[in-house]
Amino acid sequence: MQLVQPVDWISETKFVVGGLSFGSDLGSYQELTTPDNVVILKEARLLKEYLNFLAPHPVRNILEFGIWQGGSPLFYGMATDAQKIVALDHLNPGPAPADAAHDRAVALAYKNPALDGIIERYGMSKRVKLHFGVSQDDRAAVTAVMDEEFGDEPIDLVIDDASHYYAHSRKSFEIAFPRLREGGLYIIEDWQWAHSPAYQNGGHFADKPALSNLIFELLIAYGSQPDLFWNIIVRDWFVAVTKGSRPLGDDFRLDDQLRMRGATLSLI
Repeated sequence: MQLVQPVDWISETKFVVGGLSFGSDLGSYQELTTPDNVVILKEARLLKEYLNFLAPHPVRNILEFGIWQGGSPLFYGMATDAQKIVALDHLNPGPAPADAAHDRAVALAYKNPALDGIIERYGMSKRVKLHFGVSQDDRAAVTAVMDEEFGDEPIDLVIDDASHYYAHSRKSFEIAFPRLREGGLYIIEDWQWAHSPAYQNGGHFADKPALSNLIFELLIAYGSQPDLFWNIIVRDWFVAVTKGSRPLGDDFRLDDQLRMRGATLSLI
């Protein structure tokens, strides 16, 4: 995936592409995208690392789990040569109730109405497709989106930047990984959250198993079924799994790929 539009990296939390500003405080999760500024929950360092990592890979189309305020899909649509970016999110598609304008919590639970205007104004209507009201672990709904947007065309890149919950992310992998082409990439972001200082004593994920459990399982699957993946690359904030040569159907289940000598893994 190539960068085809120059990015003005103003700071770690603000950058401009083609006249459209992107930025966020990266802490509050309370900011809303406006017609002039897109909230993106990635700092410049991470985006640069992503772009460098993806540069050698041909990426015609992208499926992303997680939209929030539109940051990532709009950035890829503005800055890269990807021909189609499809993203989905569980947020209510709307219309938002009247009090959303005065209640930030209500507004954040619904699709931001500014997104459609930005996509139209910057000529991305044919390339960027956003689907709201779709949970990443809903097999029927996610499959319907893939069928509608990609048809029989294999996917080049899947990015999971949605809930970061182990069970949801595992289900998303089982649903979408078989749709990748051979050599396509499946990226799981923020896999390491359970091992950061912020989540050692509760917090948002207090009752959730670590997302790294899924990474352990993928490594075991790689050792069990060598033709399933070409490789697994681990970075400090994302894991990239390259699809191997084995054809996979809609009945793909990760449990079926694990040779465990009769043992089971305990979730952390």
